[in-house]
Amino acid sequence: MKITFYKCNSKGNSFIIIFPSNKIISLTHHQIQNICNSTDNQRVDGLILLDITDNSNIATMNYYNNDGTWETFCLNGTICCSLILKEKKLYFHNIETGSGLYGIKVMKNNLVQVELPKPVNMEFDKFKNCWEDGKNKFDSILIEGFKCYYINSGAKHIVIKSNDDILFEDDLKLEKILKKIRYNKLFLPDGVNINIYRYKAVDTIQVKTYEKGVEAMMTSCSSGSYSCAYHYYHCYKKSYKIKILNDGGTSEVIFKDNKNLFLSKGEIEYKGELDI
Repeated sequence: MKITFYKCNSKGNSFIIIFPSNKIISLTHHQIQNICNSTDNQRVDGLILLDITDNSNIATMNYYNNDGTWETFCLNGTICCSLILKEKKLYFHNIETGSGLYGIKVMKNNLVQVELPKPVNMEFDKFKNCWEDGKNKFDSILIEGFKCYYINSGAKHIVIKSNDDILFEDDLKLEKILKKIRYNKLFLPDGVNINIYRYKAVDTIQVKTYEKGVEAMMTSCSSGSYSCAYHYYHCYKKSYKIKILNDGGTSEVIFKDNKNLFLSKGEIEYKGELDI
């Protein structure tokens, strides 16, 4: 069966997006892995199935890492899906994901604004041996010598603030450290994304991410970047606008009382066909 797909990226975080995906009943892990390795002889980071719910004005997306595992949310993927909807002249205001409904607005020059709820701080209950809503407390847990904060921003992320400039310049060493934290027994069986950030200016942070399911350092992970910006904003209150530097590009978060806005660019690289 021939299926139309879009190759997209946001700050280097790349996707195969199938729209409409209503002809696809289900895909195995193996099929997803093959799709993510079938274009340009280059692996993409994930597969997104994008569709419209019952002729409504709400689009739905399901995101899969390139190892075939389903993930609740992908902010960079949401940005790319917004651009596809605009190209198809479907001016929707919302996208439904595995973690809820998100408001979207496509602006000039492929800039997309996504409305995001306040992230949830997670804490480890030693008696129940599980993670629970921390009721807005920032409780850290020490892993590999780092204070780790568990934050759910639609997808689950560990956030680490570091003042080690040398570590940020050594990607191989950084990847080894973040990978150890990702596979810590506290986060089994599902695992967790690991994000580390450093202060660059009053209104600017730099973020690097090791992503589960892809099992590599990313040029960008926007939900992880949002988690880091939230931690920085909550702890230091230096600016309500936070600029985020990723290896793949920049984005911005505007913190408000009842909602937060994330602004970043995406790109539709090309359109093609797949045999499924």
